[in-house]
Amino acid sequence: MLAGRLHVSVPLAKAALVIRRVRLGHSVALLLAASLLAACAGRRPREVSPAEIPDLEARLEREPENIALRARYAAALFAANRCDDATAAAQRVRQPRPADAVAVLVVGQCAEKAERHAEALGVYRAFLAEYPKARGVAAIRARAQLALRAYAIQQARLALQNEAQLSTQPADPNTVAVLPLTVASADTSYQALSRGLAQMMTSDLSLIQRFRLVERLQLGALLDELRLGQTGRVDPGTAARVGRLVQASRMVQGLANLPPEGEIRLEAAVVQATGEVTAPEAVTGRFRDLLRLEKDLVVLLSARLGYQLSEAERRMILENGTQNLAAFLAYSSGLLAEDAGDFQRAAAYFSDAVRADPGFQAAQEQYQSASVMEEVQQAAPDQAAETAPPAPPQTGPEPGTGGQLDAGTKELAANTSEKAAAPSSQPVQQAINTPAATPPATTTGLGTTQTATGTIRIAFRLP
Repeated sequence: MLAGRLHVSVPLAKAALVIRRVRLGHSVALLLAASLLAACAGRRPREVSPAEIPDLEARLEREPENIALRARYAAALFAANRCDDATAAAQRVRQPRPADAVAVLVVGQCAEKAERHAEALGVYRAFLAEYPKARGVAAIRARAQLALRAYAIQQARLALQNEAQLSTQPADPNTVAVLPLTVASADTSYQALSRGLAQMMTSDLSLIQRFRLVERLQLGALLDELRLGQTGRVDPGTAARVGRLVQASRMVQGLANLPPEGEIRLEAAVVQATGEVTAPEAVTGRFRDLLRLEKDLVVLLSARLGYQLSEAERRMILENGTQNLAAFLAYSSGLLAEDAGDFQRAAAYFSDAVRADPGFQAAQEQYQSASVMEEVQQAAPDQAAETAPPAPPQTGPEPGTGGQLDAGTKELAANTSEKAAAPSSQPVQQAINTPAATPPATTTGLGTTQTATGTIRIAFRLP
């Protein structure tokens, strides 16, 4: 291995693409190695078998209060495809020990087997809300993702089967769905922002209690069924149809215009159930201010949706998510990979996002589930409960590698014109790592933002 490092200075617009080509395979390899080491480090109990059921029943006769033994019995019944008995046994475990992951997985997976995906999702999410740090939480988060995917597909197909009936029913006036944004850019490395920006807008709008937001996976499943999942581009008439199918009274259609030079532009219009489209709200500014521009757009969009934000709601929106652009780019790429079912690749991207901003909670949770997804899909409940994700990636450079993003050199710039326009003597503004520490400044117009420039310098150690 060469001892020296190759130092590259590129605009941030190209940074994500460069990082992915050079480092993604290594990131996946590290995740796999970490998973293997974690598995080898701790001994798991042997996998339960239906053949154990008679012995477990005899032991429970002698030890009826042995909760661990009863949880294993529930898992054995599940392995024997005796889901009614398994669920009953698991519920007896949950009464004295509600944070028992094996019992929750048995109940949830039995519901999944019966295609009661909404019920399974409710079980998993209730556990995650109540016990976010319990043993087995990564496996339960992964199962929740699988249940949500299955539920979304189930609901999309059911909606299409009953489209005629749904078209006569009034949609919920407070249900809103945000379609994937159309990204207008010749640079394909930006396309993942279609998912990332839509998810961030959905997350921000969900902070307004009046609105119920359609989940990204549910909307994606319907777009896939309509053969629109690859492009995400729909005309207003189709958007209104999608709204009726998901029972949303209003659909948000957005555009991100990201030219190689000059200011970027974000805009969003509201499509009513009738197909009527409002005049778009728009914000413009520098690419490095993309996340602030998204917040400005959501503030304007809430007014377009007929809601006046309180100051507390406005601040919650401004502080939601990450303010670190590198983290957001990686997170967006992770969502795109996850939607394609490539969980290893998604985990590598989410790992990058967490490395860039350890306080990015959404990326932390996505990393946690994506990194164990393939193992959890194959494991029985008792084994899945022992599954733990690789240790969360540390901020800053990896030891001996220089890191994917050098924490000391994360100066951000967007495109060639921004870089060229900045006098070299001007100080460079550093990336912000956590949203709560320094909330972004509030803007009152169409995204008038403070200017700042720079480049991102990436250090790679050659193999």
